[in-house]
Amino acid sequence: MRMEGEPVTADRAVLLNELRFDSDAIYRLDRPLMLAPGDRVHVLGDRQIVIERASGPEERPAGHWIPWCWSWRLV
Repeated sequence: MRMEGEPVTADRAVLLNELRFDSDAIYRLDRPLMLAPGDRVHVLGDRQIVIERASGPEERPAGHWIPWCWSWRLV
């Protein structure tokens, strides 16, 4: 599922293993992350990913930025 924009709001339950906000890099999560409907995802300051849960708490999932290259994704 592709979610575009920033911040982006999940309209249904989504299981993520990576995020892409920048055309040149993706954020690979250390472990899968479940978003519930209404959860918001955005980048804060120096490329820190923040999850604002619809229920109130805020999370900063562990992971790392890696370069994005289409040639790696071609099959």
